[in-house]
Amino acid sequence: MKFLFVILLAPILSFGQTVHVKDKKIEYSGTEKIEGKSAEEIFKSIRDKLPIIIGGYKPEKQSSISVEARGSFKLATPYRLQRTVSYSFEFKAKNNGYEYLIDSVSFTDQERGGKPVTKSSEEMLDNMGETGKIVGDTEKILNETDMRFQQIIALIKSSIQK
Repeated sequence: MKFLFVILLAPILSFGQTVHVKDKKIEYSGTEKIEGKSAEEIFKSIRDKLPIIIGGYKPEKQSSISVEARGSFKLATPYRLQRTVSYSFEFKAKNNGYEYLIDSVSFTDQERGGKPVTKSSEEMLDNMGETGKIVGDTEKILNETDMRFQQIIALIKSSIQK
């Protein structure tokens, strides 16, 4: 029930949010406290959930308490266009908590039947300095991206606290 509540509440809470930027790139990082659990217990409780929570999950490195992976998700677009956000994800369990890092964000646009065009998060953020329609379109993309990353972070925390 809590899981469903988090999914339904995430879009409302993240309305009007903007992406987290560090060194002109999109990056989400943080430390969460989970009282009364060892690093092994925390990692065990999330290990099986990560492939469900993170779309396009591809593990790159894994130890007994940490994992580095790649993930991706699609954004809403008109039919003629497909837009995919790819990112790297790092999760490290600690006693009574965990650390996470989402970075290396890139955006790939592909017209149906056309070649894909990939932009780094830095290039997308540079679009905010432009004028006209491109700023509004970029803001919508960044807002939806932020909402999805906030949702991933909330789902991970929810999965560990069960």
